[in-house]
Amino acid sequence: MEQGMADPRLSDFEFFKILLPGMSKKKLRLPSKFAAELGDRRDVKLRLAGGGGPLWDVKIVSNDDGMYLGRGWEQFSHVHDLREGNLLVFRYDSADVLNVTIFDRSTCRKHYPHAAVVAAGTSVCGGSTSAGRSSPSIAEPSYFAVTLRQCNLGTKQNQYLNVPVEFQDAHGYARRRRVVLRMGGRSWAVNLKRGKREHGDRTAFKYGWHQFCVDNGLDLGDTCFFRVIREGGSGDGEDDDDVLKVEVRKKDGTFVA
Repeated sequence: MEQGMADPRLSDFEFFKILLPGMSKKKLRLPSKFAAELGDRRDVKLRLAGGGGPLWDVKIVSNDDGMYLGRGWEQFSHVHDLREGNLLVFRYDSADVLNVTIFDRSTCRKHYPHAAVVAAGTSVCGGSTSAGRSSPSIAEPSYFAVTLRQCNLGTKQNQYLNVPVEFQDAHGYARRRRVVLRMGGRSWAVNLKRGKREHGDRTAFKYGWHQFCVDNGLDLGDTCFFRVIREGGSGDGEDDDDVLKVEVRKKDGTFVA
């Protein structure tokens, strides 16, 4: 297939990468399954997901170990302040364009003000820079992600999932009793439990979380992405609950929504 034309095999293809200590800053290895679908392509464009922002030209390079995002990746990484522990979700949504969603070490989605993206170089196309629209600056996090550990999947009585402090404060979880999780067309009401910590209160998903995990077959190493799709009110009624859509990437790389 001619490069630059849409490929139905790649339509909405998604994968994620976690930036680990010791990884090269000049290149990023692509999953072998995605690399196989790319075929002989040697150019892609990266774009921050959701912002309609500038495109970044990145070369695809290969060696005996596989295929990588090469020239252009280091600049994209620098401008977006990518660091160890960040989780990046890539989605191929059109001919040769990968949208990138970035989660920082707080497990919340990272958003960029105007200056963070545009002033550092704007769009990098064909080796030159050109003005582009910035990603929007969002005052409060609407996403967070958690890779499940034993404490999240223990016995029913002890099972819980801590909500990132930045997220709980932004959405007023100190005054909420529960949230509703939605996945696969079903809903689960999950109670919020608050506890004292050295640096302030901490909110966790508690009663109802176990059933959500069981019903969806969640396991150690699965990564759950939580996104607000409805803000709750200030009352105690069911219609006042926050509603979070949940998507899961299994350990084997498959995706469940």
